[in-house]
Amino acid sequence: MPDGEIIIKAENLSKAYRIWKTPAARLKSPLLAAAAGVFPKNSGPHRALHACAARGWHDFYALHDISLNVRRGEAIGVIGRNGSGKSTLLQIIAGTLQPTQGRIETRGRIAALLELGAGFNPDFTGRENVYLNAAILGFTRQQVDARIDGIADFAEIGDFIDQPVKTYSSGMVVRLAFAVAANVEPDILIVDEALSVGDARFQLKCARAIDRFIAQGVTLLFVSHDASMVKRLCNHAVLLEHGAVVYAGKPNDVVNLYSKLLLDGNSADSLKADIAALRTSRVADAPRDAQAKPASPLGRPATDAQPDSETVTRQAEALLTDERAHIQVSGQEFAYGGELGRILTVAVLDATGQKRSWFSTGEPAIVRMVVEANDDYPEPVFALTIKNTAGVEIYGTNTLFSKQPAAGMKAGERHVVDFTFDLDIMPGHYFLSFGFIHFVGDKLAVLHRRYDAINLEIHGHDRTFGIANLKAAITSRLLPAENIKLN
Repeated sequence: MPDGEIIIKAENLSKAYRIWKTPAARLKSPLLAAAAGVFPKNSGPHRALHACAARGWHDFYALHDISLNVRRGEAIGVIGRNGSGKSTLLQIIAGTLQPTQGRIETRGRIAALLELGAGFNPDFTGRENVYLNAAILGFTRQQVDARIDGIADFAEIGDFIDQPVKTYSSGMVVRLAFAVAANVEPDILIVDEALSVGDARFQLKCARAIDRFIAQGVTLLFVSHDASMVKRLCNHAVLLEHGAVVYAGKPNDVVNLYSKLLLDGNSADSLKADIAALRTSRVADAPRDAQAKPASPLGRPATDAQPDSETVTRQAEALLTDERAHIQVSGQEFAYGGELGRILTVAVLDATGQKRSWFSTGEPAIVRMVVEANDDYPEPVFALTIKNTAGVEIYGTNTLFSKQPAAGMKAGERHVVDFTFDLDIMPGHYFLSFGFIHFVGDKLAVLHRRYDAINLEIHGHDRTFGIANLKAAITSRLLPAENIKLN
């Protein structure tokens, strides 16, 4: 399918659920409606019986008149409060629910991770459910045979793959469901709150799998209450409230509206002024965006000035490109190189020199690697990157970017490389990756890379939030009345 093609087309979707006023009405009203059908449609008895039947129920609309077009390769975040219709919309797109009104068209294979266990038969084993789900998606048994080992490895549930799903924990069900989705090459991936289950490495594995899908042009529909994940994964977002679209636009704008909705506890009407301002700003910014200078390969706006050193610039571009090319999804350490030089050991040490795997936020730490050269490297580059379980780069540095050149290495030498800093990051799990690199001119040569080599756990001591802990000092003082200005 060509890029940019509309792959999901929804027109005036509505989904109503009939709510019965009493158990008796559930039995009585259908009988009255059937009796009304005996009489001519516009006759008095027909109208009277139909009106009497209708008094026994009312319709609740989980979705109301939603239209949207999603193009191939787009990543769409769907957010909203509980009961806003997010899951209902995804289930209609996935084909597990039928709309009451409107129509939905999808193109290509859909892999959906909806509510826990959806699509699994609890009495079947995990392996049998894999074959069942793959068959529904159009795979032959021979095709599944070729994928089953990869699915089992991804799920990491061991011998339980041959046990009934009803014996699984909630985390095991999600692991198996995501493993199937990751191996069936979908055109559309639907994820509904499925990435918060499992340990830190499995969450990182899922995030990396989604990164791989996006890189391959798979269309993503993603529901999560984790605003940071929506902003990281998606290039467009939709805010739902009471089954209707409140606003669609940039993920950051949609998340801000959602946050206000949560904090104020108000209806969508309270957002009208903010939405009007966003739309005005979007129109005003359009000409500037069209005339903006292209971004540089380093992610900064290009300027007319030439860099001080074209070689250094090309080296920096190559370093960043190589660092970010890693989207393997094993969830374990991934390494390559090692023939011309090796990262022998890696560790995180506290201020006393003790090796540890957990720290409190703000504690000093030494991240150490021991490297060995198999040739002469007059200007080696040593690199460190810290990412969270969503794959977001929290911090990255190296001896080139930081302008702290390392001493040259002779063949056979071993050097200890220390990165010393305070762990001013918020509580959570983090993964540390290491690099040993050198350049021939501006051509990068990776001697050894070790991705996700250390899983570091950070504990908090207060209720600050975000990604970084900036250790703000907070003061307040009385302002003399004569200095107060209302404007």
